[in-house]
Amino acid sequence: MEKRIFGSMPNGEQAYLFSFENSNRVKVQVTNYGAKLVSVLAPDKKGNRDNIILGYKNLEHYLNGHQYLGATIGRVANRIANASFELNGSRINVAKNHGENHLHGGNIGFDSILWDIYEVSEDAENPSVSFQLISPDGDQGYPGNLKVVVKYTLEKDNSLRIDFEASTDKPTVVNLTNHAYFNLNPIYYENIYKHKAKFNANTYLETDANLIPTGRVLEVQNTPLDFREFKEIGADINLQVEPIMNTCGYDQFFVVNNYLPKNLNFMAEVEEPISGRVLQVLSTLPGMQFYTGNFLDTVLPTGYGGINGKHSSFCIEPSYFPDAPNHTNFKSIVITENDKYNETILFKFLTR
Repeated sequence: MEKRIFGSMPNGEQAYLFSFENSNRVKVQVTNYGAKLVSVLAPDKKGNRDNIILGYKNLEHYLNGHQYLGATIGRVANRIANASFELNGSRINVAKNHGENHLHGGNIGFDSILWDIYEVSEDAENPSVSFQLISPDGDQGYPGNLKVVVKYTLEKDNSLRIDFEASTDKPTVVNLTNHAYFNLNPIYYENIYKHKAKFNANTYLETDANLIPTGRVLEVQNTPLDFREFKEIGADINLQVEPIMNTCGYDQFFVVNNYLPKNLNFMAEVEEPISGRVLQVLSTLPGMQFYTGNFLDTVLPTGYGGINGKHSSFCIEPSYFPDAPNHTNFKSIVITENDKYNETILFKFLTR
């Protein structure tokens, strides 16, 4: 385990970068600024290592960037319609930071905060780093003092396990995720069109023009969202048809088939044929946002060989459903002082 200064916050506080590696030469870097995943160096089928996620080489670029690269997202990931919802009979108004709506936790979400370093384990088989955050009552409009711990563990089977824990002192809403952007062959490809994806999802959430769910769950069959069998991501990405026309690519929420709470459900697999790299995604969460970097720009350079531009990478963001507090037919994201939020995302790196 290596720890070094990553840069200084505007108030002078220092952020740190942690690097850890397993015996299979998979190397991970994380920072306590935004509890972010900074890089994942993974071997290809010939043993050559490349960084397969977008990330910056220093804190300054993260402070100036607004793409959520590798970030922990909270209190509530994705969108809340009209930045408002009802909780136990009271109307809660949260920060409007995406037009009239609330996105990814507000103006100062968990991605923009310097977390405390909670625990570091230098276990040779399963090294890990945990970060802790106390989000005060009223933060971005949310009720309750919320304690959050995010733990990154690199396992010996080349899985990066991300565990999320949260507890509150009064009822609130919580929906956490990680916003890593992947390109499994960044040296060869400037986009992810030739990556092949397969999702364990027969249905997706219908959304309006602002990507707010309507409440309807639709079949992927006979739509560009049908990834039930392996398909190149680029095959349909530029089609001028609904539902992807208005999003300039993919930005939809898929519902996992046969979801079992508290189990690691298989969600997705993405492979890149030239490098032979494979990403598998499993999670205890009931669905995932699939986003293809439709509005990434090249203003800020990445520090590890990645290309920061439109369709240069993809995100698979496991979470509860977007705008869940405003839909009684969606799984609740309310927790109380008697509950504890415990969810896991697993990114597994393979070759074939």
